[in-house]
Amino acid sequence: MRSKKILLVIVCALLTSSLYAQKLSLGYLLPAGGEVGTTTVIEAGGLNINKATKVLFNHPGIKGEIEYITESAAEKKKRRRLNDQSSPQLADRVKIHIRIAANVPCGLYDLRLQGPAGVSNMLPFEVASYPNLLENEKSTLKKPNEVKSLPAVLCGYVAPGGVDYFRFSGKEGEKIVASVKARQLVPYIADAVPGWFQPVLKIVDSRGREVAYSDDYHHHVDPVIITTLPKDDDYTVIIHDAIYRGRKDFNYRIHIGTIPFVTGRYPAYGVVGKRISQRIEGANLGSTTAKIKPTKAGYNHLTYTNATGTSNAVSFYAVPKGVRVVHNPKAGATLSTTTAIVDSLTADGRVKQYKIYAEKKKPIFVELIGRRNDSQIDAVMRLKTTMGKVVAMVDDTEDPMQGLMTFHADPVLKYTPKVSDEMILEVEDLHRRHGKDFHYMLRLHDQMPSFSAFVSPANITIPAGGTSTFRVDVTGRLRQPANLVIDGLPRGFTTSALRLRAGRRWNVSITAPKDAELKRFPIEVKMEYPSPGGRARADVVPVDKMMQAFYYTHYIQSAELAVDIAKPSPYRMSLAFDIEQEVTFTAQDNVISVKVLIERDPGFTDPVELLLGNKNKLFALEPISILPEENEKTIYIKVNEKGLERFKNKKNPTYWQMNIVGTVKGEIQKVGKRTFQNAKYREMTPYFLIKFQN
Repeated sequence: MRSKKILLVIVCALLTSSLYAQKLSLGYLLPAGGEVGTTTVIEAGGLNINKATKVLFNHPGIKGEIEYITESAAEKKKRRRLNDQSSPQLADRVKIHIRIAANVPCGLYDLRLQGPAGVSNMLPFEVASYPNLLENEKSTLKKPNEVKSLPAVLCGYVAPGGVDYFRFSGKEGEKIVASVKARQLVPYIADAVPGWFQPVLKIVDSRGREVAYSDDYHHHVDPVIITTLPKDDDYTVIIHDAIYRGRKDFNYRIHIGTIPFVTGRYPAYGVVGKRISQRIEGANLGSTTAKIKPTKAGYNHLTYTNATGTSNAVSFYAVPKGVRVVHNPKAGATLSTTTAIVDSLTADGRVKQYKIYAEKKKPIFVELIGRRNDSQIDAVMRLKTTMGKVVAMVDDTEDPMQGLMTFHADPVLKYTPKVSDEMILEVEDLHRRHGKDFHYMLRLHDQMPSFSAFVSPANITIPAGGTSTFRVDVTGRLRQPANLVIDGLPRGFTTSALRLRAGRRWNVSITAPKDAELKRFPIEVKMEYPSPGGRARADVVPVDKMMQAFYYTHYIQSAELAVDIAKPSPYRMSLAFDIEQEVTFTAQDNVISVKVLIERDPGFTDPVELLLGNKNKLFALEPISILPEENEKTIYIKVNEKGLERFKNKKNPTYWQMNIVGTVKGEIQKVGKRTFQNAKYREMTPYFLIKFQN
């Protein structure tokens, strides 16, 4: 068999299996918030975060400074016992001093750590109206944490098998709210089943008798108690995991006191820029009405403030300007593409009906927005002819944009009529429930995107003169090639692999010029794709990917997609050919040869180990190094002939993305019984395309 030789020059370095991944990974914040207008000190736990140099927030009014924790190997070992359900992902700790300006609105904000190797994942940090009270980890029912005054935010974490206790004094008739944030702080835990902290909350009186209990709030994992105290007494708040798991990422914040809490707002839907009067219900609100003016299309989060503090955040869905919204229409109202209907299921209308005019062979899409807007409805939609024949029915439709949801209860109905006719759309709850909180909005669309696209990581670190990559994940169906457009890159930056073949994953590389300014700046990624009207453009949403229960991956939306330009490495690598050119091989080729060039800074003489950056069972590369006296190296990528068998009968060509990694090894680190080789430097080539042609 013959081999085809192809000359390449490469910029690359990822980790080999023997190298210790140096990316910063945040596992928990404790406490995960602070009071507005104050300074608070928190502990952050994770992996490699002791290399962090900077704290990043998505609000300019929140600033953080890192204080390193010095801990010996013996202290680390003592902290991590075999029975504490601990994880290597939580091995490192730092303290962070956080200053919150007085004008920062209450709510959850993104916190990340930045270090020489890049930027960490995001974890929520809460700005609240009330002061933190940190738990004493050894509290018991007889010796609980003493809460001297309310309102407060009770902060802590549950240990394995642990139960935490807080005691406060209450008076008869006080309406106490105890609202937990736990899963909201760490949405998914990779090595836990269920894949999050499942808190149980209760309040008992001085004799241990239960006053109130909650393990969920509606369809939310985090519990809420709203109760009127029966007498003057000392009461104890008790919190634990439902199956008594625990460690520091099982952390919580309990807002407690006679504080405002919204249980319902009506209506929950409106139009962008249009002021709307709302009736609000809940506890300790003071006022039962509010006026709001949504500023963005889609899902908004609203809070209500009174003298006591700021309420919990509730969702509000707004349609774009130009769409007419009809609230609580008469029976048999007509749904059109220019009119959205807002309705709810009632005792005498547990099944609601609407008219739709369908044109022959013209697809219709009916979208119901309910559970995604915090409704209680688990909706079912049916499309019928006027004679009563059901032609389409749908229950649940997954919305990958809702990364925090694990139960998708809102349906999207798709149907192409064979004849033009008036049709009947029915809406009901799957469990035949009803009430004012079973509200929903109906939208009729001529077409809807068949896919969603996400870009990760949400923070891309590029050394000046070097290359970094991000990945685009496509859910749904992208049947035809599409192009990516990156907005916001300064002059001199170059990209590769912006043309997506049909598929679910695609890697894109960005190369910074050698004189790039060391700064952070936002970018946006758009996707252009064929549509019936020509070409359409869609946002590619920046996300942090999180794993749940060893298996499931979720896309958690980030506030922005940002690039951080880091200090340059002492060497650079590049490709010797046009990176948009396809590298073609056939069934007769068992080796692809590649030439790698390296540009070194004066005085840098370390060997650079080359390996494949995008591992694939079809291709292999024996470890090989560019020696100090070399400025180029020819490498030979082996083709697995057996693995290639399944592609040999395909008529269309098959594509793989490839890049080469150049790593300079650093110190050896021992973690428990495992030994890791750190990477001192790593660089990478832009991605290029390998094409198999029969």
